[in-house]
Amino acid sequence: MKGRVRIVAWLAALITASGLARAQNDPIPVTSPDGQVEMRLFLTKPDDSRYFRLSYQVSFHGKLVIDTSMMGLVLQNQEPILGENLGLSTTVRETGSRYNSLVAEYIQNGSLGRRISVEARAYNDGVAFRYYLSKTPQTDDLRIEEEATEFHFAQDGRAFARIVENYQPRDADEYRPAKLGELKRTSLISLPLLVEQPGVGWVAITEAQMENYAGLFLFHSGGRILRSTLAPRADDAALAVRGTAPAESPWRVLMIASGPRKLLDSDIVRDLNPPPAIADTSWIKPSKDLVPVSDSVELEETFARLEKSGAAGVKIDLKNRSDQQMIEFYRRAAKAAAAHHLTIEFENGPAADGIERTWPNVLPRDDAAFTRLLNSF
Repeated sequence: MKGRVRIVAWLAALITASGLARAQNDPIPVTSPDGQVEMRLFLTKPDDSRYFRLSYQVSFHGKLVIDTSMMGLVLQNQEPILGENLGLSTTVRETGSRYNSLVAEYIQNGSLGRRISVEARAYNDGVAFRYYLSKTPQTDDLRIEEEATEFHFAQDGRAFARIVENYQPRDADEYRPAKLGELKRTSLISLPLLVEQPGVGWVAITEAQMENYAGLFLFHSGGRILRSTLAPRADDAALAVRGTAPAESPWRVLMIASGPRKLLDSDIVRDLNPPPAIADTSWIKPSKDLVPVSDSVELEETFARLEKSGAAGVKIDLKNRSDQQMIEFYRRAAKAAAAHHLTIEFENGPAADGIERTWPNVLPRDDAAFTRLLNSF
């Protein structure tokens, strides 16, 4: 765990406000269908760095809500950060039913072909982006220590955060209001996080489609900047993610609206998940008679037995964990329950990520604290 603490401290030291950036390339924009939300990708060179860094900005109604913010991943025993010293390789644009998208691929100069791609989508109610790593010799044994994603707010507005310890979010956690710049640097913040940008709008940071990755948390690194940190693996606290490429991160989501209550109408998190994986959903019916299940080792056997007994559904407590192993179990349990015609409810898990779109047998997680917060305005 000490290694991860050193990494977080080192990453925080690299943070440089957008005003200190000496130069940047031409931004690559992606704009929402209504033209009111825009995300821009570009490379910028902080004054205290030899390298250009992958960066982004987000605007709403033509005004910045997220100023120049750095991006990237920290891979074990590989330097520099996969997000530094890059060159743009290709860009691809697409249009979905409710969004416009951009995929930008970058090659890290002098690194024998290390690549990182960013897929960005702009909706009328926000933006989302994720990292994609293609298969290369350097990613055959993928080991991610940290994620170097920043959220540099344009203004120091009110922030509503849930503070947690040891990367353990709880459904019972409540929001605490404070000025963004007054958040303690030692605080670990779970998602969603709500921040006001006075005279412009409101931004909620969360994530979507969590799969084979670690849960995202935030900490205040100074000024108006929040920095990402990932839940450490249960078997190796020096790592957050271990796997093989090709690989992709969950979506980093910024829900945006003119007022906080309008965020209740947003479907962006759900829409970022893949379409339903269940062809016949006629068997899925609401049920309050859910059987608690705790045996993750014999999950298939347990679900088969419950299906045979006529059970309608199950309930699983994720133990306030959002490390990579628990996220893998979370998705595996949803799929296995569907195979045995069981509805499933998760408690004390990661941020609600829209899994119920892909697996309609998963009962939507009502983030009661976040809903209460938005309704309070």
